[in-house]
Amino acid sequence: MRITAITQDQLIVIDGVPAFLGQMGGFAMRQGEWAIDYNTLTGLGHIEYTDNRPNQTINSAVFDAAYAWLIDEHTRYVAAIAEQEAAEEAARNEQQQDPIDTEFDSTGDGNHDVL
Repeated sequence: MRITAITQDQLIVIDGVPAFLGQMGGFAMRQGEWAIDYNTLTGLGHIEYTDNRPNQTINSAVFDAAYAWLIDEHTRYVAAIAEQEAAEEAARNEQQQDPIDTEFDSTGDGNHDVL
């Protein structure tokens, strides 16, 4: 799995699927990380910083200890969006199933004159 997190953009991308965490309160990396890029298949990645520190290479032990929570945050976002889309779809389906109010009188001839 390829994981990229960009603090300034409040974005976590896993295998090409973006999670815009700014829409759900955001996330913070508190050691000056500008971005994290990590590949679970190779067990290698790197950290880019907001200051002049050089990029730091990381391995699976570092990622697991300090950044595995990024996967959880991505999963939380994807699940929330799926839930929201399902609710919107259910609301659309409900609207389509509601009978249309036809203002026919009891005779069914469409004459709306009030006597």
